[in-house]
Amino acid sequence: MAVIAFPSQDAVFQPIGHFVRLGEKSYRKVAELHATGRLKAKRFVVDASKILYQRDIIKMLREAGAEVVLDPRTAELASKKYCAGYAKGAPWAPENQIEPLAPSAFAPGHFSDVYGQIAQCAVKYQVDVVLAPTHFIGDPDFDGWFGIDRDGCVRLRAALDAVGGQAIAIDYPLIAKLSDLADETKRMEIMAGLANLPFDNLWMRIATSGGVAGPITARNLVRTLAAWHNFGKPIIADYMGGLNAEALLSLNVISGHAHGLGERSSFKVDGWNKEPKKHDEEKQRGGGVRIEVSSFGRSFTQKEMTVLLSAHGAKSLLLPADKAALPNGVSEIGSDARTLSAYEAERRFEAIAQTPTDKRPDVFAQSRMKEAVFDAGRAARLNPKPEVAAEYEVDIVMLQKRLKEAARQTGQLRSVYEDLAAEHLERGSVVRAINAPRQATSPSATGS
Repeated sequence: MAVIAFPSQDAVFQPIGHFVRLGEKSYRKVAELHATGRLKAKRFVVDASKILYQRDIIKMLREAGAEVVLDPRTAELASKKYCAGYAKGAPWAPENQIEPLAPSAFAPGHFSDVYGQIAQCAVKYQVDVVLAPTHFIGDPDFDGWFGIDRDGCVRLRAALDAVGGQAIAIDYPLIAKLSDLADETKRMEIMAGLANLPFDNLWMRIATSGGVAGPITARNLVRTLAAWHNFGKPIIADYMGGLNAEALLSLNVISGHAHGLGERSSFKVDGWNKEPKKHDEEKQRGGGVRIEVSSFGRSFTQKEMTVLLSAHGAKSLLLPADKAALPNGVSEIGSDARTLSAYEAERRFEAIAQTPTDKRPDVFAQSRMKEAVFDAGRAARLNPKPEVAAEYEVDIVMLQKRLKEAARQTGQLRSVYEDLAAEHLERGSVVRAINAPRQATSPSATGS
């Protein structure tokens, strides 16, 4: 008797996007990592504040087939706290460089012509995509940014077309608090306002408390972003890295994420429109690069990491075994922090990308979070040497307290993600697939 074979169904691997922000301080290191093959990402974000020094880097990235996205930094330029930081290097920053860009600067006919300047910059430096010049819509000093930004997206499209940038795409950054994005009434209003605007991807820079999301925030993030996919555009979680990004990608509620290496992996709006304190100024100018321990999703300063590594068994727990992660050895972890960040970010991203889409929620909740809980528990039991802590002026008691709290919270997160994975397995994937990296023109066509 003949056996009739049922047609097999191939596993679906829906593509996801990994955007690496070059940063305003680390761009040369990021370019070096890409040039030496230690950073294989195909999408990069350049800051307008430093683009004057990045023409060769942009050329190199585009010749490698990468997508280059221009961030005009208008959100920071309109903030009292951040306008005098690195963002002041953008060509359209105020001349005095200490006052934020007022709403009037984005009005039609304003002498500064912000949209025209952004378009000319995009064409001059041959970028492929421009982030629309948007602002924090929860700005306590001005509640009209969303209306200005909607009009601005249309005006940017016209400005790009007028200067030969017809092939340059636009993505729209929505910068807001999680509570505003979660509110159903506000969500519907914003979706209606964004409808029919000329952009490809919706970037969401969501203000949370920073660091790894706690159980309540994690649940709200996932459910909020799932609801936003009713809008029908691919969603990129901006300023989102580490375990938070892994969770959102694995639970199929974002199409990609954007982050820096050792920086810009979370977003806060505390004191957004207040004059920065001295320590705020130092922090916004770069501060120290944080060293990510991806196994349980926590980061540490160079001094803290040095102290932790003095504990028995810490090296095998905190650092990957692959020598490519730290080619210069553990002793130079400070200078190699971004190499480690690049290695870990790509390793985690590829693990998700190589998992069938419908399996990602369960694999993350049952396997990845099991690893995180186990390693967080091991970290909580580390006993760093007190003399090393004293030498580096690290409060060992507070550091160990943080590790114990991380272990407790990671256990709670696993339970949350198990519940959410079950929800999403029942409902199926809602995420929109992201397009392949976009290039406005081929390198040969531009002569670059």
